[in-house]
Amino acid sequence: MVVVAGVANASRVSSAVEVSSVFVPALVAEFGWSRTLIASATTLGGVATALSGPIVGRILDRYGGRVVVPLGALAVGAGCIALASVRTAAVFVVVYALVRMAGQSFMQFPNQVTVAKWFERRRGTATALLVGIGSVGLIVAPVAVQAIIGRAGIGAAWIALGVLALSLGVLPTLLLSARRPEDLGLRPDGAEREAAVAEAEPSGDGDPAADWTVREALRTRALYLLLGSTVFFSLASTGVGFHQLSYYLERGISPGTAAAAVSSFAFGLMVGGIMWGWLADRLRVQLLLTVEYAMAAVLMLLLLGVRTPVQALPISFGFGMLVGGALAMPTLLLAAYYGRRYLGSIAGILQMARGLALGSGPLVAGIIYDLNGSYAPAFTAFSVMCVGAVVMMAFVRRPVRG
Repeated sequence: MVVVAGVANASRVSSAVEVSSVFVPALVAEFGWSRTLIASATTLGGVATALSGPIVGRILDRYGGRVVVPLGALAVGAGCIALASVRTAAVFVVVYALVRMAGQSFMQFPNQVTVAKWFERRRGTATALLVGIGSVGLIVAPVAVQAIIGRAGIGAAWIALGVLALSLGVLPTLLLSARRPEDLGLRPDGAEREAAVAEAEPSGDGDPAADWTVREALRTRALYLLLGSTVFFSLASTGVGFHQLSYYLERGISPGTAAAAVSSFAFGLMVGGIMWGWLADRLRVQLLLTVEYAMAAVLMLLLLGVRTPVQALPISFGFGMLVGGALAMPTLLLAAYYGRRYLGSIAGILQMARGLALGSGPLVAGIIYDLNGSYAPAFTAFSVMCVGAVVMMAFVRRPVRG
């Protein structure tokens, strides 16, 4: 199940800012579009992600990822192929927004929820493998896309990404995925239904939670603090991630090396996802997220001093490690606090908030750059947001009924 979900995540790389950021300089050069206009496609995609999140969450609870992930892969693949022939800004914004929404709400989000439903005692480790497998595409894609753009143009790069989504994102999930282990006569962690579940602490946060309804979860302070911290970090991380290649180019770093730095970010995402996921089975997820957000605040300030590849590569790698951990751990915390039965619906609320944040980050950074001619004010503001996320996470506590 983890491998199937990871492969599907790897195929949706075109909807990730780490890959779309590679297109930004080429789109500016070929069409003369502003960074703000290009980033608005990601923003519109974020709005669509936010609107679709609660709906997809309810579908996941009822039917599982087998229904929505193949549809998402079809949309991502068809959208990318369509982008190869787009020449007008308005059409680009709409089509890429649909690609972004499909990749986020119909592929990445369902796969995270599915894995969380299949595991309890080893939920963190399973999520680590999910992030690790899914990150392989992000490691290879930036350099590959940069090379294809340089040799064959923007259109060829979009087509390659579309074929990737169609070839890996549809059939594996359609044939091999299941909503939850009980549908196959199993218990979480692969145990037989009749077997007793071994005593262990799931995801470092205590015993498995009793199932909370969406209405009950909405009455808890923990959910809103988690939403707020996730919004702050998501806005900051995607703002930096979308513009990082353009930022490195302005610092005098060559296009090939800048793309390598983006791949370094993706490699860090894979390593971080594995490391933080492993830790999540042993330590409190709330504590791990607090530490990650604090480290991200520092790294965003260090990014302002980048002048050479020697600086860019390790900073991008380190930032990727933090994003890799923060990518799925909020879902782990929701599963630990509110149980598995309604996890899709509750996580759909988180996806709604996160979608708006992921869409806003690139636009905010683009507007600030167009107004000031520099990314420094944006990156500084993002660092402050990460500090705000730290403060909110510090007050998160397991909710108690009554």
